Amino acid sequence: MTFYQTISDYYRKIFPLNPAQVKFVKNTLAETCQLSLLDIGCGTGDLSLELSKSFKKVVGIDLDEAMLDQARSKSAEDGNVEFINLNMMDIGQHFGNDAFNSIVCFGNTLVHLNTPDSISGFINQCKRVLTQDGKLLLQIINYDRILDLKISSLPTLENNDIRFVRNYQYLEGMHLIDFETILTVKSTNQVIKSNIRLYPLRKAEIESLIKEAGFRSFQVYSNFNWAPLAAESIPLVIEADN
Repeated sequence: MTFYQTISDYYRKIFPLNPAQVKFVKNTLAETCQLSLLDIGCGTGDLSLELSKSFKKVVGIDLDEAMLDQARSKSAEDGNVEFINLNMMDIGQHFGNDAFNSIVCFGNTLVHLNTPDSISGFINQCKRVLTQDGKLLLQIINYDRILDLKISSLPTLENNDIRFVRNYQYLEGMHLIDFETILTVKSTNQVIKSNIRLYPLRKAEIESLIKEAGFRSFQVYSNFNWAPLAAESIPLVIEADN
């Protein structure tokens, strides 16, 4: 069973829809009702479905079929949103050039690509898939903070239904992070443990890759409220202009 298959049934309880994300996406582009959007790592589809109310066309992609099934079940009557099982490294071949006005890749999805070359390849594909003047919107963890302060965990997520512990172990020789999650389902006391390896992408590195891909400009923020990036910020949010 893959990392996300283990938590797919509880994904919405762990990561409920963030209204700040919706506002951030909608406010980066004018006249969204005429525009198309690609949501990479869409999970159970809540963000895609909410944005489909404003955009002409929304496509969500993910590798986890269980989460996509949940997304599709919620979108049965929504004709302008589609959910596809697709690797993020295949978007250029699948969609072709100038296919979308906006691409969003949130939830630390980008660093599941484990090498700089694969991240570079993905960003280059995003540039080709975007229309002229399109937007690439990314959100990862601020790994400068993680690495420089030797942080070994992210804040625990907890509500009435679940407790979600997130531990980091830096594998120095590999320059990867072993990401361990411990999900406790409160109604049953079931405990689900999972591990996956992530690439700790620093701010300077992602900025360099965006420049090399040929994006006209970009801004880096601390959150989805456009606050300037601070050293203590947990998220790192990027808005890049094609």
